[in-house]
Amino acid sequence: MIFDDNMKLKFNNGKFRIMQIADTQDTSMTSADTVNFIKYALLKAKPDLVVFSGDQLKGYGVTFYLGDKYENPQIAIDNLLKPVDEAGVPFTFVFGNHDDQCSADKRQQLEIYQNHQNCLAFNADDSIEGYVNHNLLVYDDNGTPKLNVLLIDSLSMKFNGKCSPVSESQIEWYKTLRDGLKEKYGDYIPTILFQHIPVPEIWNLLTEVPKKKGVATGYREHAGKFYDLNPRYCEINDRSFVWETPATPKVNTGEFDALNEKGDVFAMFFGHDHNNSFVGEYKGMKMGYTQGCGFNVYGPAERRGVRIFDFYEDDVNNFETTTIETKDLPDFKVKNKIRYNAYTYAPNSFDAAMPLIKKATAGVAVIAGLAVTRKIFKKKK
Repeated sequence: MIFDDNMKLKFNNGKFRIMQIADTQDTSMTSADTVNFIKYALLKAKPDLVVFSGDQLKGYGVTFYLGDKYENPQIAIDNLLKPVDEAGVPFTFVFGNHDDQCSADKRQQLEIYQNHQNCLAFNADDSIEGYVNHNLLVYDDNGTPKLNVLLIDSLSMKFNGKCSPVSESQIEWYKTLRDGLKEKYGDYIPTILFQHIPVPEIWNLLTEVPKKKGVATGYREHAGKFYDLNPRYCEINDRSFVWETPATPKVNTGEFDALNEKGDVFAMFFGHDHNNSFVGEYKGMKMGYTQGCGFNVYGPAERRGVRIFDFYEDDVNNFETTTIETKDLPDFKVKNKIRYNAYTYAPNSFDAAMPLIKKATAGVAVIAGLAVTRKIFKKKK
């Protein structure tokens, strides 16, 4: 990793802009549409820092295991970072559950990222669970940190398909970091968390509604229920939508309560569920989703996008955020429309695919039954 004091993150004329990129979820056969979308989004936003919030790689993709198991992830990561490299913007990242499924392990993936000049990511503690748990400070002109960017690894999926919760060791690491910053600088540093898989408390931003178009369908313990944004907690505007229910850990290890304990963490933003983009507030904590921007995986059609955050040096807690969607980029045009349409209507999870599988199976059974009946009828004649 090439990192020196010249890459120290600083406010520019009192302002600092972050662009969050969620769920590119690609392979060595990288979608040119994803790369071009990132390119044009960067040109429009001109961020001071890019944060990739997990599932950069489609780790289960078979192409990772055909040939060199290290070279293929390197090709994918290099392709996705090309527009960031060309823009000369510092970037960092966290892992998502699908990155953990890749042919190259997390340590090897970090090495690939760190080969890029503007990579600021690192693994802060080898003794705790996960990898690339770390933080970055943003300073004013006097060298005082005004903003802390916290990144926590979401670990992987359990064998039963459930999301793994952030571990107690990661929570303790955060507390040690929080208290250490206070001891060094005299007070808690205002902090924003970027993490791939949402905390279970994100459900409090939703409300159960009757079945209708444009709402999220519940599965498993929420089967038969439908959800929309709760206006009591959410900022509802033309940029907010929830088209799938949150895939959160079933076990709550107390991450939200720990992060909310001292008031230093004022916001948490996630990816993971590609078809969601909204911001709300629960117990004084801003929480939000950023929709997926990958074109080689399911996503919210033309509403694929990235999220922009503007922080102000004199009051970082009162930040502004919006999204850049495909419609906001007149120079961006989808090239692979067949793939785009296929992924637009693809199921967003195994649970969502099951009804389609059952219908298809039932259809095959009916056709087979008719064929057998016809054969028997012919014999009787």
